Amino acid sequence: MFLVKDIFELLQAPLTWIKWAKDQGLWDFVTAGSGLLISSVLVSRWKKKIPEFSVHLTYSLGTGHKNYPNVLNIELRNLMDSPLVIGRPNFKFAPGLKAGRFAHGNTATGDYEIKFRPIGADGQPIPGYSYTHVMLRHREQAYSYLPLPDEWDEAMLCAALEPKRLWGFPITEKGLGTLFLNVVLLKDEKPKVITMAVPIIRIQKGVQTPRLGREW
Repeated sequence: MFLVKDIFELLQAPLTWIKWAKDQGLWDFVTAGSGLLISSVLVSRWKKKIPEFSVHLTYSLGTGHKNYPNVLNIELRNLMDSPLVIGRPNFKFAPGLKAGRFAHGNTATGDYEIKFRPIGADGQPIPGYSYTHVMLRHREQAYSYLPLPDEWDEAMLCAALEPKRLWGFPITEKGLGTLFLNVVLLKDEKPKVITMAVPIIRIQKGVQTPRLGREW
């Protein structure tokens, strides 16, 4: 039978190892490895999810819009033969980063609201409201954007995307943050809900005048 002393020694063992690792300077490697593993899992999950559903991310700086001079463009496209529904979209910035001043954020959770606009056959947003839930049939698209800090230029955006480093070596891909979506597949008799986490690690430059409109 275990004695109280034995139980205490078992509990102390992990704490002793953690203290030793910290003293030896190894704790940074353990933490970095954990972050890299998590990032890898997120990326691999995204690559394996719904290959016929496209999430295209670009950025536009210096748009000329008085409220949204810099934005992250988010475009969705359904290439499946059956419809799907996008729901509960939100964005969470990486630690140390923030959105533009007119972004709709949740101060309690740190998440930012995303609303999509359906895109018509002419490639322009359909007039009307924007939605947190949108249905996309075959080859239909939806568009949204997230305000980035007003003061950002190309150099500052690139710096925000730079990976964290330890002793000059990249240890994890930082990125701007993560886009979260619930995708409901309607091709079967019973709808299937897939929760997606899309890390914003690499983004391309988009059009100079994005489809911002007047409302979210």
